Amino acid sequence: MSQTQRIADSYRAATVKAAWYGPSLAELLAQISPELATTRPVPGSHSISELLQHLLLWNERIRNTSDRNSLPPWEPEKDWAEPPIPWKELVTRWSQSRELLEEKIRNFLVEDLAKQVPGRKYRYETLFHGVVEHTIYHSGQIAMVMSMLRSQSL
Repeated sequence: MSQTQRIADSYRAATVKAAWYGPSLAELLAQISPELATTRPVPGSHSISELLQHLLLWNERIRNTSDRNSLPPWEPEKDWAEPPIPWKELVTRWSQSRELLEEKIRNFLVEDLAKQVPGRKYRYETLFHGVVEHTIYHSGQIAMVMSMLRSQSL
């Protein structure tokens, strides 16, 4: 199995099923109602919907990065200021984006993993491992927000 196949399999496990640490992101999302998704657990925090929209934004940025299209800079004030997408549409768009990003990673040439990502000072190998880590990080946040909101409704 190639390195790109292993990274794609890790991304699939984190996003669809078979994560070793608990539910995948898709498994978590299946348990979330639109009302729960848009509720902030505490003032000033992010809602589940905002966290998923952030993941969608970065999936699309990474998926569209190529020799002709640099990865945009990280600008937190813009990343979190996108207009909200309705929950069901957001889940559908994330799922489609997730599938396309997995396909990009799976079909990426192993020899190109050593190339520098346009607009960054690191290689594609780092970017692709990073998107797996980024997804796991925010999936954990989503699980915590979900737990907090459910405990508040008791």
